Amino acid sequence: MKSVVQILVESLVNLGVSHAFGIPGKSIAPLVLEFGNQDIEFILGRHESGSGFAAGGYALTNNNLGVVVATSGPGGTNLVTAAAHAKMNCLPVLFITGHQSAAEMGIPQCQDSSQFGIDLAEIMKPVTLFSTMVTRADTFPAILTYALREALTGRKGPVHLCIPFDVMISPVSEPHIHLPSRGTDFMATNLTEVVQRLKSARKPVILAGKGVVLSGAQEALAGFAERFQLPIVTTPGGKGSTHSSHPLYDGPLGLGGHRRAMDLLESGVDLLLVMGSRLSDTALAGLDRSHYPQQIIQFDITPEFMGGIVPAEYMPVLGDLRTTLEEILRLHPQEEPIPVHTATPAPYHDPLPILEFLSVAEVCQAVSDIIPENTTIFADDGAHGYHAVRWLDLKPGVKFFFDSYFASMANAIGMSIGAKFADRERNVICLTGDGCLFMLGSEISTCVAEQLPVIFIVINNGQLDMALKGMQQFTGRTDGTIFKQPLDVAAYAASMGANSAKCSTIDEFKQALKQALALNQPYVIDVIVDKEEIPSSLAREMKLG
Repeated sequence: MKSVVQILVESLVNLGVSHAFGIPGKSIAPLVLEFGNQDIEFILGRHESGSGFAAGGYALTNNNLGVVVATSGPGGTNLVTAAAHAKMNCLPVLFITGHQSAAEMGIPQCQDSSQFGIDLAEIMKPVTLFSTMVTRADTFPAILTYALREALTGRKGPVHLCIPFDVMISPVSEPHIHLPSRGTDFMATNLTEVVQRLKSARKPVILAGKGVVLSGAQEALAGFAERFQLPIVTTPGGKGSTHSSHPLYDGPLGLGGHRRAMDLLESGVDLLLVMGSRLSDTALAGLDRSHYPQQIIQFDITPEFMGGIVPAEYMPVLGDLRTTLEEILRLHPQEEPIPVHTATPAPYHDPLPILEFLSVAEVCQAVSDIIPENTTIFADDGAHGYHAVRWLDLKPGVKFFFDSYFASMANAIGMSIGAKFADRERNVICLTGDGCLFMLGSEISTCVAEQLPVIFIVINNGQLDMALKGMQQFTGRTDGTIFKQPLDVAAYAASMGANSAKCSTIDEFKQALKQALALNQPYVIDVIVDKEEIPSSLAREMKLG
């Protein structure tokens, strides 16, 4: 008979999982050893949060399950933020934690993860789609089957299993695991009405959110917009739904958005086709209620965020976004373009801010110009992320991910690592900040140890810029937002064995980025920028104020 860990790892192999992330400990040791027995490469992280984010980046890039493991007690609690990030970004990640002994529950145990201690299963319930402790080996096949189905079907997301040491090594007499079917994404059924409403609208516009990126619907979105000649604007998290030079793209809307996208929404839009967006405050920042559309057709895979956000007539379109858009295109192959919008030129550039020192806007534009098309950019949370939303131009083939919703600082550091393990052929760039690096910068050591060629561009201004500028504007104070001892990013990276460079001019930055791309090794670019640059994120504070 096979043990619980043998069945678990065998199931992961059958799903196509090739890497698992985490930090080992006694209670989880049988699982880590079994990874090696079945050729799943275990990637040792430097902090459980970083490993959890890495599993999310792996899941996003592979469109498959990510896996992260941690030991009992504090190892498990260190995963909570990464689990919440995965839930809010619909990333299918299996979080596995340990516990000393199910047979001795009720007796005080070191790092007790049961209901007699910190109860990891309960702690993880609000931040996952499913969380439980497995207390009997014979129940494990059914529990794993349910957990994988929850993670990989419908609105995808994280699940958590806490498995005690003695249960892990216990045999299972009937190890029947039913893996979720792949490639069976369901599509909406009211597509005829969608097209009818579209044809009768006077000025329809597409608002593309992160769901376009998560479902891989970029090509289908472009085909749909071209078929019906619809202008596209993107939410902050939806940047990357289309490339920046597409003739129907009017730029980003909301926090970090472009004036042209706002002008379009203020010009009398009567029908907004919301694709994969929850319509959060970051998506609608700066848009006055007087300019809300009369009708909204909202495309999403589940209904919980449909209606009630904007006072308008809602029509829900429930189904996988890519599958749904492809079906509309199949049903209307010869449709003549509907003359609802004249194609506009590629997004124009406002003048760059005039500053004494290097600006983040300049850095973003240089990244846009230099990187090849087979590149994925992860923008971390902070002012630099919203600068990226505003100033990065994405070539066809360039992918972009930004978490503007849960907004966890340092998530992009781990996600970049997981993404690179998932796809070695693509360049991976992490655009992060010194505040983020203070939190999880030690994960750069993982890159060096694995010789993983991720490029970290670190915007360094010695302060928590987004918090500082907001507090400064509304209170006149900056308490707790300035690092009394700034971080020497280049020296920190070098101490971990990474290639590094320090830049304070745009020419120095361009040279360093070109060198990093050519070297194909872990590389950290310390970018010293002007402390006075106004972040795009202030649009939100100005609206709320």
